[in-house]
Amino acid sequence: MRWRLAFVTVRAHLGSYLASAVVVAAGTALLAGFAGLLETGLVTGRDTGFLVTLPAILGGWTMAVVAFGVVSTVSLTIQQRERELALLRSIAATPRQVRQSVVLETVIVAVPAIAAGLLPGLGLGAVVLRRLVDAGLVAVGTELRAGPVFLLAGAGTSLCAAVGAALVSGRRAASVPPVRALAAAAPRVTGRVLSRSRVAAAVGLLALGLSLSAATLLMEDGPLLSSTAGPAGVAVAVGLALLGPAAVPAAARTAAARSGATARLAGRNVRARAGHTGSVAAPLILLVGIAGGTLYMQTTEDSVHRGSAGDVAARLAPVNYLVVAMIITFSAIVVVNTLVAATRRRRREFGLLRLATATRGQVLVMVAVEGAVTAVLAVVLGTVAIAATTVPYSMVRTGSPIATGPGWMYAAIAGGAVLLVMLAAIPAAAGALRTRPVDALAHA
Repeated sequence: MRWRLAFVTVRAHLGSYLASAVVVAAGTALLAGFAGLLETGLVTGRDTGFLVTLPAILGGWTMAVVAFGVVSTVSLTIQQRERELALLRSIAATPRQVRQSVVLETVIVAVPAIAAGLLPGLGLGAVVLRRLVDAGLVAVGTELRAGPVFLLAGAGTSLCAAVGAALVSGRRAASVPPVRALAAAAPRVTGRVLSRSRVAAAVGLLALGLSLSAATLLMEDGPLLSSTAGPAGVAVAVGLALLGPAAVPAAARTAAARSGATARLAGRNVRARAGHTGSVAAPLILLVGIAGGTLYMQTTEDSVHRGSAGDVAARLAPVNYLVVAMIITFSAIVVVNTLVAATRRRRREFGLLRLATATRGQVLVMVAVEGAVTAVLAVVLGTVAIAATTVPYSMVRTGSPIATGPGWMYAAIAGGAVLLVMLAAIPAAAGALRTRPVDALAHA
């Protein structure tokens, strides 16, 4: 009975759950690719310096990136159903039944998505392996292996992240007393935006990231330098993403201070929905931090080995750029899915604005201003994460705290973040505005 109800619920919210499924599948593919390389090195015993050490280092912090992306997307999907879950509490559903329902629905979505991501993961692993072979870093004839490590790292991590997000996100609605369920069904726009557990987790991750940055400064120059510099930026980015809602009011005041009623409305709206805005900005903070940190780390490495075509580091550079592109692509998928899902769920709000005489154009401008505020906030916090990676790495490699690389690359990352937000949010808002205002008010 519970499984049947869970299937019916997933079908009723298919659009929202598809967003989670896409992220889970993409994350599984990325992790499975690294896991396949690692298993190939462990089984064959060949070129363990590249088939074991490389995927172990890169795959380790990629696992954190994927887990955060999956948790963010699944959590947002469940949070958008808080009204429905609260209504279940009002008709005598127990907290345990609500939590079980959420977990079952997440498993129903995650399992096929994970299965769909394993095959592309084999393809990604084969592409990276081929690049290593072409660079002369791995013996010709080495074939990718897919066994227990491949399944455990690829499927296990994604499933644990999805179920963990379901357990945590389901607690709020499950803990609401029945008499308060209907009042709690409305979106929370005031009050504390950061729980104590969230602050504690953020502080712990920031401490970890700064510790890894300090450890990088104390390391000798060598191939293992990125094993601490890369994770340092990831930990700082995730920590800042968790604290993002606390920084939203300051960013919102910038928009509210601008002339124009629409801009002021957007600023006040962002401030009132600080928790929501922070959740949307979180994957974008991670994208900016990872893109800037890994790319400038590689350009700094390239500058040291410029002109040394036969050097191992120079031959490894194309492989590293490919891996960075894969991670950035996954992060971009998370950002787009999060923004589209969050914007589409605002039909009722847009309907109320339309009934209050706001035009479609004004609503779209408001969404654009909100997106700009979100993007700027993400770029600022993401830049701190970039520094956590590049400053210690560059200090050891070149003696300078400034990473070697073109300035246009940072401008492209920042501009790309803004563009990504606009391309995701504005079309989604335009689609939501196609619903008649009166009909939109009935949208849960």
